[in-house]
Amino acid sequence: MKALMTSLALLALAAPAPIALADDEYGLRGGGGTGGVTISREEAVRIARAEGMTRVKEIERDDGKWELEGCTRNGREIEIDIHGRTGAVLDLEIDEDDDC
Repeated sequence: MKALMTSLALLALAAPAPIALADDEYGLRGGGGTGGVTISREEAVRIARAEGMTRVKEIERDDGKWELEGCTRNGREIEIDIHGRTGAVLDLEIDEDDDC
C-alpha cells in the first residue's frame, strides 16, 4: 500500500501542469477569439443606441470587444467599443464634423 501511495504521488508530480490563459487587455481569457464574447450583437447595438448612436453603419467583433461605427441623431459620426463580456463602454468617440 505504501508503494502504491508513493507511486501515485510521483505520478502526480510528473503530470503536466494545466496551461493558464492570460487575460487580454480587456480582461477576456484567450485573446480575440469568440470564447470571451458573451453579449450578443443585438445587445451591443442596444448599448450603442443608449450612448447616442441612431444609425449603425458598421459592426464587428475584434479582440474580445464589439466595435461599432455609426451616426448620431444630429448627423455626427460616432465610434463605440464595447467590452464583449460585460457590455461596458471601453471607448466612445464623436466626430465634430457632420459626416453622416
